[in-house]
Amino acid sequence: MNQRELYQALNASDENDLLRHFPSRYEDLTPTIIPYEPADSQRIVVKGRVEKLRSFSPGGRSIIRFTLRSMTGISISCMLYNQSFYLSKLSAGKDLLLVAYYSLARKVYMVQSIFDLDSYYALTGIRPVYTLPKTVSSSYFTNVIKKILSMPSYGKHVVSPLPTRLIEKYRLLNEFNAFRQVHLPRNQKDLKEGLRVFQYEEALSYCVRAASLKREARKEKRGKVEISHQKINDFVRSLSYKLTKDQLTSIREIVTDLESDYPMYRLLQGDVGTGKTIVAFTALYANFLKGRQGVLMAPTFELSKQHYQNALKVLTPFNMKIAFLGGDRKAKERREILAGLQDGTIDVLIGTKAAVSDDVLYSNLGLSIIDEQQRFGVLEREQLVRKGKGCDLLMMSATPIPRTLSQIINMDLEVSSLTEFPHGQRDVKTSVVTPSDPVIYKAIDKALAAKRQIFIVAPKIEKGTRMSSSATEVFEEIKARYGEEKCQLLHGKIKKEEQDHIIERFVSGEKMILVSTTVIEVGIDVSKAALLIVYDANYFGLSSLHQLRGRIGRSGEFALCLLVYDGDDVEAKEKLEVLANTNDGFKISEFDLKQRGGGSYGGSSQSGKSEFRVCNFATEQKMFLCAKEDAEEILSHPEEEENARYLKTLNAEKDLFLS
Repeated sequence: MNQRELYQALNASDENDLLRHFPSRYEDLTPTIIPYEPADSQRIVVKGRVEKLRSFSPGGRSIIRFTLRSMTGISISCMLYNQSFYLSKLSAGKDLLLVAYYSLARKVYMVQSIFDLDSYYALTGIRPVYTLPKTVSSSYFTNVIKKILSMPSYGKHVVSPLPTRLIEKYRLLNEFNAFRQVHLPRNQKDLKEGLRVFQYEEALSYCVRAASLKREARKEKRGKVEISHQKINDFVRSLSYKLTKDQLTSIREIVTDLESDYPMYRLLQGDVGTGKTIVAFTALYANFLKGRQGVLMAPTFELSKQHYQNALKVLTPFNMKIAFLGGDRKAKERREILAGLQDGTIDVLIGTKAAVSDDVLYSNLGLSIIDEQQRFGVLEREQLVRKGKGCDLLMMSATPIPRTLSQIINMDLEVSSLTEFPHGQRDVKTSVVTPSDPVIYKAIDKALAAKRQIFIVAPKIEKGTRMSSSATEVFEEIKARYGEEKCQLLHGKIKKEEQDHIIERFVSGEKMILVSTTVIEVGIDVSKAALLIVYDANYFGLSSLHQLRGRIGRSGEFALCLLVYDGDDVEAKEKLEVLANTNDGFKISEFDLKQRGGGSYGGSSQSGKSEFRVCNFATEQKMFLCAKEDAEEILSHPEEEENARYLKTLNAEKDLFLS
């Protein structure tokens, strides 16, 4: 690989872009005590010399076995699998530093990495670990970074984007030294000081963007409008079920916003199954009473179609005309819907991202609702709001966040929270099991005997080169065991029309087992579903697993979730155990934020790469609170030279709304 290819692979235009490809984590290389009775997957860092080195290649695979005599005189058995490039280092007869994990099954330490004792990382005890494309080797990238940071002349050109007063206020390192201490830390103190610079930069950038959006939302004043509270009460009473206290409180907050002088900018957050959708429908009805049109946008075709079908049942009796706009609409149907929106004969549009298309024009749009808002970016929400004058915005999220965190993350929004379940507390038990555990088929047999439905999820559609389960393979196994009349397969490559039929057959109870990829994460509501089996659960994010688990136990009856995993990854095990130990979406989301940071805020999609590379909502709360104050000061005085320079370096003037 050459430098041009490296820049291309990392989408970098200069050295600064490379330096901002920060480590995803840091490995502690401080030597540990060798345990007398090691636990499975227990990690050790040990210095020693190689003895009894053996190498062989059964079936084309490289296996290296050796004994390491530690400097304290303890010998341990070690093994390397498919890492033949370490042979020359191991046979040199030098003292080495090893990182290894104990395998209880093999009674041997599986070696993860090896270092010379005089290497930089072994001497400092800290090794940066980077997430890189497959085409970029870690050694090549780190060598390039070291070369850049060894050039004092380059340091003269590195300038912090921050206003000088803020650098002085928080006693931040200069930019070049901060880069050195993040990529080549000598100790933990170095690392903390270096990271602090870039954490604050990210926090301030985020807060400026969020505060500018809030200013824009508050800038447009409109006349107050009274909504008949009696009609809202009648609407709620007409429902076939009783709303929770949280739902009623949220409806009251939303209606108050809809009546106010300023457009609403509110987030409705609640765990899976807490009843956000009916609150949204009530908001659409209240908006209808104002004489305005409404739109509800969802991230997937399945979810938006389900919202449409439910809206027809709930809203049509109140003389509201509902339309659906998705990828399945034929040209003639689409033209009719667009015409109905423009002439005002359609009161509510429900759809996918098609709702923000340029040719979708509204006669009098008053309320925009975005479901699963974390899957959309700021630009998409702004496109939707700008389709109506003085338009109210309600966003919904099934990833609830503790209040203190929510005030930071959603600083441009007011927040309503649903914590109660309509059927009382959900009774869902979660267990982590291995693929061979007999409990899997016992649970399926028990669910079928009770006429309760079953979701089975795999991480990919078809078998590939990686050792992970596919939906196609799992389906064939289930079909062979229970018969084709009981099960069916669902994935994204199936045509939309057929997907609809598959879902309909499952929802109606015609088919009892649905084997699927994550297309069922949102959008399928089956009250009788009592069992969820997720194969290779380590491949899924914590929030995705919690969303999947939300497909079962919706009736309030007992349900079981089995997370299938038999690997040795410590982080994966910790993640799955968190899910097994709690059903509380607030606790799960807080843990998830600590593990992975925040999502993208300013981009067009929040499911892609995070704009937070080193900062984390959950662990840097105080920093965000300081940045929030600084952002308000910058936006209040954009004409000041340093503030103007900072806003320009953000390269986001077109996205910022400056007063």
